[in-house]
Amino acid sequence: MPQQPPPKALPAPPFANRELNGEVLLEELYELRSAQVHQRQLVDCVSGLRELSGVRATEAAQRIKHLAQARFAQQPAMAGLLVRWAHRLKTDVDVPLLLGHFERLALVNGALSALRRACERLPKGGRG
Repeated sequence: MPQQPPPKALPAPPFANRELNGEVLLEELYELRSAQVHQRQLVDCVSGLRELSGVRATEAAQRIKHLAQARFAQQPAMAGLLVRWAHRLKTDVDVPLLLGHFERLALVNGALSALRRACERLPKGGRG
């Protein structure tokens, strides 16, 4: 009888949520925008999270909390978001999913910021 491969680890529930990069992402973007977190800070956050590649979930959670304190102490909304997600890491599969989520946050925020700037340049009242 052939040996079966070990079962693949499943992501923790917050990372398995199909709205993770939908409604959850939009709510987080709204929270960060309300707190005036800028694109540069999101990119800085993603850069810090990329250093977690290949790191186990328990160590990643500790490093994320440190990142929140060290780089984002002056930005409580960003620090709080990082700490909340650090607490949700349960399996090693969650670590790259977290990075992907924050990458999407930065990409969508960048696109929305560009659209806002473009709208501000349009003449008022329509077709100009």
